[in-house]
Amino acid sequence: MKKTILQSGLLALALVTTFTSCSKKEEGFTINGSIPGQKEGMVYLEFVDGDKSVVKDSAKIVEGKFTFAGKVEEPMRYSIKLKGQEYGKIFVLSNETIGFTAHKDSVYMAKLSGATQDSIYSSYYKNEFKKIQNVAGPVYKLSDSLTQNGKVKLTAEQQAMMDKKWKDLQTMADDLTFKFITSHKDKVAAALVLEDRLVTYGTPEQVKEYFAILTPEIQKSYFGKKINEGIKLNEKTAVGTTAPEFSQTDINGKIVKLSDYKGKYVLVDFWASWCGPCRKENPNVVLAYKTYHDKGFDVLGVSLDDKKNLWEKAIEKDGLTWTHVSDLKGWKNEVAVLYGVKLVPTNYLIGPDGKIVAKNLREEELQSKLKEIFSKS
Repeated sequence: MKKTILQSGLLALALVTTFTSCSKKEEGFTINGSIPGQKEGMVYLEFVDGDKSVVKDSAKIVEGKFTFAGKVEEPMRYSIKLKGQEYGKIFVLSNETIGFTAHKDSVYMAKLSGATQDSIYSSYYKNEFKKIQNVAGPVYKLSDSLTQNGKVKLTAEQQAMMDKKWKDLQTMADDLTFKFITSHKDKVAAALVLEDRLVTYGTPEQVKEYFAILTPEIQKSYFGKKINEGIKLNEKTAVGTTAPEFSQTDINGKIVKLSDYKGKYVLVDFWASWCGPCRKENPNVVLAYKTYHDKGFDVLGVSLDDKKNLWEKAIEKDGLTWTHVSDLKGWKNEVAVLYGVKLVPTNYLIGPDGKIVAKNLREEELQSKLKEIFSKS
C-alpha cells in the first residue's frame, strides 16, 4: 500500500443511454455548449467506461454553440470532445440542464454548470484528495532522497521512520475517503470514489467495508455492480484460496502452466517493461530469487506488455533469469484479467499445495516472508 495512494473497463454489454427528443426538460438532460473561437465543426458525446469510449451522439457547432439532448437511465461517465481531438472533458452525466464552456484547444478543461452529480464527485478531488496529495508529496520526496531513488538501502532507523510516515499517510487517506463515502452514500459519487481509490489501491477488506456503507440503490447502480463484481473476484484470489490455474506462452513460444510449479513456492509477479515501480522493485525480486531459489522458491513473471522487443529488453537489462510469460495484450492480458489485476506491480505468493499464501509482498516484506517460510524448512 505504501506508494499506491496517488497512483490513478470493459465496454457495457447493453446500451445505457437512449437519445430521444424530450418534451419535458426534467425527463432527460440538455447540454448547452459554448466553445468561443470554434465557429463550426462537429462535437461528440461519448459514453466512457474505463479506457474505452463509445460515441453516442454528435452535434454541429454553429457560431461556437452546440446542444445535446437525451436521457440516461442513471448517472454515468461521458465525455465531450471535438472531432479530431484525442481527449475530451470527462464528467458524470445525469438528467439535468448542464452548461458546458471550453476553449477550442483545451476542451478537456471545460467548465460545467448545473452538473450536480459531477460536482459532488469532483469535490472529492478538489478537497479530500488535494489534502492527501499535500501531505504525500513531501513523504515521497523524503523517501526518494534517503534512498537516492531506490539505489541506497535504508538503515533500520530510517526504515522505521519511513514506515511510520507511510502508515500515518495511509491512515489519513483512509479516514478522509471513508468520511466522503459515508456522507455521500446515497450518491453515485461515493461509488465512483470507491472504485477509483479502493478497488485499485485498497485492500479487499476495505472495499467490502466501504461498499456496505452505500445505500441499496447505489449498490445496484452500474458502478455498484462493477464494484460488487470486483469483490467477488477478490474472494476468488484471497489468501488461503487455491490460485486459479492458467497457462500462457513464454518468450520462446512454449506454453507454461501455473500447475507446473506445484510442490514449490512460486511468486506470480505481474509487471511490465513500461512500469517504473515494477522496474524499481525488480532488484528486490532478483535478490529473493537468488537467495531462496535453491531452497524451493521460484518466480513466474506475467508481463502486461504489448511489444515483445521491449519486454525482452527489460528482462535482459534487469537480470530477470526466471520464466516469463505474456500474451502481449497489455492490460487485457488474460491472466491479469483472471486475477483481477488493476495495477502493476502486483504479485501472489503461492504455496506448494497451490494455495495463495500472501499477496503484494514488496520490498522488505517479500524478504521477511520468504525468510519466515524457509527458516522452518
